[in-house]
Order: sequence, then structure tokens, then C-alpha cells
Amino acid sequence: MPDQLFKTGYDQLVSTLQAITGLKVFDDPRTLNPPCALVEAPTISLNTNVNADMEFRIVIIGSGIGDNRTLDTLLDTADLVREAKIGLTAARPTTVSYGGMDYSAYELTIRTKVSP
Repeated sequence: MPDQLFKTGYDQLVSTLQAITGLKVFDDPRTLNPPCALVEAPTISLNTNVNADMEFRIVIIGSGIGDNRTLDTLLDTADLVREAKIGLTAARPTTVSYGGMDYSAYELTIRTKVSP
């Protein structure tokens, strides 16, 4: 079996996020249950053939219509990720659509390094 550097890096981040108490994490948008976090496909930059930088878009999805209560939940959830100290570099408000539904959300950027 070939070395799965990228898949391992992705799986490690998902597992790390799933270990955060109070954070529901999904890696498949078909199974969303807001409020939750969705880990999307990473952007990958290779330093060498064995070392890579991975940048992940984590979408914190709210269950409300974008009112203050929804914003509070989104910010509290983003803080759970920040407190884990796993490479959070940015957070920005957005709206996302999954399954024909629009959701208030925060887009988080997490950067990690992976090597075998």
C-alpha cells in the first residue's frame, strides 16, 4: 500500500476535532446536523516529496437564521477550535449552502504540517 501522507493528515485533523468536547464534527456534508463543524478538502503545498503543508477550511455551521443567538453559538463553537491550539489562523463569517439549505456559518482556516 502506498504512503498515504495526505489522507493521514486529513484523518488526523478530523480525529483531533472530534475529540473536542462539545463539538460535533462531520467530514461528509450529506450527514450534517447543525450546529456542527464540517471539515472540507485541504489545500496542499509540498515542501519536498515527503513534507507538506496542509490548509483546511473548517466550516462552523449554525442552526439559526443569523440572529444574535446563532452568532453566539458560532463564536462559541469557533472558540472550541481555537482553544485546541491546532493551527487556527483565520475565522470569517459567511453563509453556506448544503442540500438546498442556507446556513449562517464561520469559515475557519487551519494550517498543519505533515510528514511520514
